Amino acid sequence: MKGFKKQELEQQGFMGKLFGSKPQQNAFAEINNILTDAASAAELTKDAAADIFKKWGCKFNDGNMDQRSAIYRKVADNAFTYAKDKDDALLADRAHMAEILEIPENLCRLADNGAKKSAYFARCRNIVNGEETLDIKAINELFGYDYEDGFDFRKQVFNDYFNGEFDRIAEAKRFTPDDEQHLRDMCAKLDIPYEFKANIDNALTKYRYLWNAENAPLGNVKVDFPLEEGEICHAAGQAYLCEVKTVAKEDNYYQLTRKLRIDETISFKGEHIEHPQIMEETAVITDAGYLFLTNSRIIYLSKKMAKEIRLDDLKTADLSSNIIYAHKNDGESLSFKMQDDAAEVMFAILRRILTDRNKK
Repeated sequence: MKGFKKQELEQQGFMGKLFGSKPQQNAFAEINNILTDAASAAELTKDAAADIFKKWGCKFNDGNMDQRSAIYRKVADNAFTYAKDKDDALLADRAHMAEILEIPENLCRLADNGAKKSAYFARCRNIVNGEETLDIKAINELFGYDYEDGFDFRKQVFNDYFNGEFDRIAEAKRFTPDDEQHLRDMCAKLDIPYEFKANIDNALTKYRYLWNAENAPLGNVKVDFPLEEGEICHAAGQAYLCEVKTVAKEDNYYQLTRKLRIDETISFKGEHIEHPQIMEETAVITDAGYLFLTNSRIIYLSKKMAKEIRLDDLKTADLSSNIIYAHKNDGESLSFKMQDDAAEVMFAILRRILTDRNKK
């Protein structure tokens, strides 16, 4: 039987031989070894067990109840892990073993409950791995569980599985339709709702948009301004027009790290410590409006202004943090700041548009 492993019998020591005592532990070791080779606990008859106990001078008492209960628990584990239905002979092994080992009913119930929980986890994991022959409805019926009884177990098994899947999805930063369908199918198999915490759902949504931007058919966004003949708007979103400027910034390294030292780089002005200034490039927002990507232009519109870059005049485009930089052949550049997720998606769509144009 599964769950049992062969045990070595203890040798009778000198004092045991001298006083005629026997290592009673061997009675349980022999029972264990018989069950290890048996297909069912029923192969161990009550008479055979009695002969073993008599052979080793073993009597049932409170002192060896833990050993007897441990053997019963292994039988229960085996029964609930591999039984196919309520009439499976493996389930009857429990009553047979309880009688042989004289296990009280209350301890049997306690062991059964523990065995059920352990086996339920194992069988749910086997559903995930594709190794379980029963579906979750049949397993619940076998265990006498309703929807709520096993819900927390099933949810934990799915979460353990999902953590690995999410690591893969997050590394690729893409959530494909096949990925989503696979997760939905797994939830259905475990009979749990397809739902996630807000932060996980937001991440999956972002990765889904990124996949769509690279693979789904490009959309046709309706706009309220005239397009050129044959021009199609594929994406639109709120954006800020930026101007890259070089600004002076105080180098407060010592203050931030609290490793202040007085030297020629620091001067005092009243009670304020003045640090040396460093020059740093930064994108300064100059206007708020909307960014549109069409199959022929990058368009920026606001209440104050309208700007465009024809894709034929675009030299390079890149994304840094949440800013899309578009550089024209004539040296002019435009910078558009967006929310982090939107910037990644819009830039992916822009690359897609450029790739499709180059193929034509």
